[in-house]
Amino acid sequence: MNSLYTSGVRQTTSLQADLERLRNGDTSASLLGQISASLAAMSRTIDDYDAMAKREMIKAKQEKAQMRVQKFRSDYTEFRSQFETLKADALEQQAASQRAELITASATPDTPSDTRRRFQTTAPPQSTLHPGLRPSNQPETISESPFRSATPYDSYNRDFRALDEHSFIQNTESRLDEFLAQGREVLDNLVDQRKMLKGTHKRLLDAANTLGLSRQVIGWIERRSTQDMYIFIGGAVFTFFCFYLIWHYFG
Repeated sequence: MNSLYTSGVRQTTSLQADLERLRNGDTSASLLGQISASLAAMSRTIDDYDAMAKREMIKAKQEKAQMRVQKFRSDYTEFRSQFETLKADALEQQAASQRAELITASATPDTPSDTRRRFQTTAPPQSTLHPGLRPSNQPETISESPFRSATPYDSYNRDFRALDEHSFIQNTESRLDEFLAQGREVLDNLVDQRKMLKGTHKRLLDAANTLGLSRQVIGWIERRSTQDMYIFIGGAVFTFFCFYLIWHYFG
């Protein structure tokens, strides 16, 4: 449970740093995806920590863990609201900059060659529909003249391309979020495994030191036992010799 708490604190610190970068003007797609993945990982960590806190047997530790869970949940809610607000502001700024670029581009006068090329007729893109499903009134040539009325094919083509681009962007964003979340999870697992291995290594060293001390004590006891045996044998021989002298001279 301590490892989950440490992971939650580390994720909180990382999210604070990422939100500060976003607040300072870094609106890159990688940063947005990283923050989304961090929020998802933090939500899973909070749920796991809450589940472990409910299984805690000691009442004091359980209450302390529940307080930490409440703190994590409040931080998560605050981070989520800040991210949504900053993301909306960033998207609005990007849209404003794109509108300004379009206005600037439209205000730039065209050269005569550009004007002639715009009014030239171009061949329409090859349709992938079945011949029976193609519109019968589809023109063979498409002119970019402003006096030409829009055809159903133009509207269909624009809608199809816009839908395709939107789907591609959404799929790319979701894949990036998944990759970032997986990377975060793998990193957290590696950190937890490193801590566990360090603890195991420390316990093994303690056990080795304890075994070494035990061996020294056992060797010292064995040597002491051998010395005591020699002292006992010598004392017994000396006692029997004294008995013999007493029996010989006083018997």
